[in-house]
Amino acid sequence: MKSIVVFATLLFGSVGLFAKSASPSGEKVLGTFFSEFGKGNAKGVLDCFHSQTTITAVRNQDRSENQLYGTYTGISGAEEFLKNMGSQFDTKKFQVDQIVGKKDWVFASGSFLHVLKSTGKPFASDWALKVQIKDGKIFSYHFYEDSASYVKAVD
Repeated sequence: MKSIVVFATLLFGSVGLFAKSASPSGEKVLGTFFSEFGKGNAKGVLDCFHSQTTITAVRNQDRSENQLYGTYTGISGAEEFLKNMGSQFDTKKFQVDQIVGKKDWVFASGSFLHVLKSTGKPFASDWALKVQIKDGKIFSYHFYEDSASYVKAVD
């Protein structure tokens, strides 16, 4: 009986090790995303996204061209999301306070300070991010921020 328990422990332990090494943890994927974003490496950021990704910037709805908030899909959508952020914001500070995950779901939070290029006004907010990981890539990305602060900066 003792040998069965030892064998089962070795078998299930090695399966767990194999599963962990098969793809990076969600925390690592999101950490890489923030690192590449901080370096201004668009290719590195895009490499973090799954080919079938869905990005929700604040609200889940269709957007008009060049509108930042709404839903983006696929790698082309991720490229457009990055382009829209760059065209609207001059980022002065972007801070990541925490990244926590459980299996395929990862959450992050922090704060930022942008200056809107259209008005020159500051847009400061705390933020939260909910991400689902699939195949070692960001499959779904939902960013939350203080949209009332954005409205003040636009006026």
